[in-house]
Order: sequence, then C-alpha cells, then structure tokens
Amino acid sequence: MPPSPLAGQAGTALVLVVVVVLCGVLVGTFAVFYRRYRVFTRGLRGTAMVVDVRPTGVWQQRSVTEAPTDTVVVATAAMPRGVPVNQKVPHGQYQPGQVVAVVQAPGRPDVVLLDRPDLERPMWAVFLPLVLLVAAPVITLVGVSHRG
Repeated sequence: MPPSPLAGQAGTALVLVVVVVLCGVLVGTFAVFYRRYRVFTRGLRGTAMVVDVRPTGVWQQRSVTEAPTDTVVVATAAMPRGVPVNQKVPHGQYQPGQVVAVVQAPGRPDVVLLDRPDLERPMWAVFLPLVLLVAAPVITLVGVSHRG
C-alpha cells in the first residue's frame, strides 16, 4: 500500500512546530543569559559583607557528581538583612563577616553577584543560543527540501 500524501505533510508540520518551539526556547535562554551578562559587565560595583554561607541544596546541583558548593548571602547598604547571590561558590571559600566585592544590577538591590569572573559564563556561551537560533531554521529548511 503506498504511503498517504497527508502523512508526509503531517510529518513536515510536526517538524516545523518542533523547530518553532525550539526557537522560542533559544530566545528565552538567550534573554536570561544576556540579562545576567549585562548585570555582571555593566552593574554597580561595590563591597558587601558575607552574613551567611550555606551548602547548596541538592535540587540546585547540576549533577550528582558535582563538587560541593555553597550559597552565599551578602548584606549591602541597600539590603542590610542580606540577599543570596545567584552563584554557586566552591565550598569553603567564604566565611561570615568577610568583606567581598560585588556587582549589583542598577535599580535592583535584590540582584547581587559576587565580582568573580570565574563564576560567570564565558561570552561565547552567552551568545551560543543565538547561533543555534540562526542554525535551527537553516538546518530544518535544508532537511525538509531534501526530503524524498
């Protein structure tokens, strides 16, 4: 029995829907990565005091074999009770009472990062979702046009 011509169209439509969803995810990922990159590169630099150091929870680890990390809470002039930094710091590097360099998002006292470039994504990793965003439709169009 020959295959139905509608089956090929349904498959093509499904592939296109998946690619559109993938492109949406890539745009969202880039937006999150770039926002954090801008905070780190153009944020307000200053100092803060470490008020608490806790082990990072299991649900925040990327893998079971990941080295132990800490979550650091720092107090700034705008947030004297402290705000947790959104970075996973290698275990044992910070102690309560220690003064550290930080970067704060302009106008957002609740967004504070430690001023440590080694904890941030490299620039190529920030822009990688854009490269994939351009490549996904090209690969899809080439694949759909060469389909037998």
